[in-house]
Amino acid sequence: SQVQNTELKAPKVSKNIPTVAEMTQGEVIVFAAAAVETMGNDGLFVLLEGREQTVNYVRTPFRFILELSDPSLIGKRRAAQRLMADALEKVPDQASEPEILAALDAGLVKMVQEIH
Repeated sequence: SQVQNTELKAPKVSKNIPTVAEMTQGEVIVFAAAAVETMGNDGLFVLLEGREQTVNYVRTPFRFILELSDPSLIGKRRAAQRLMADALEKVPDQASEPEILAALDAGLVKMVQEIH
């Protein structure tokens, strides 16, 4: 998607995700659980990834949880994705390092302004 690392990661979207999830999460879980069960019954091994609170509703004897040593890494990764996507829109394909750094700095200023 052209907006997966820009508009979809912006605060105006991310702050509304809990509201949307609250309204749709049950349907998604029921669908995913049924799909996993169907594929499992067909002899396939299925790896379902998601937040622990969500995948806990999928019945399976096989479960493991990946945990980050530093939970702030999720936010840092999201910020880096947004900065990169914003800079890619602003610099030419053969941009110099100073042009790239200037685009990253401008993107960071814009991100900080969004939260203030």
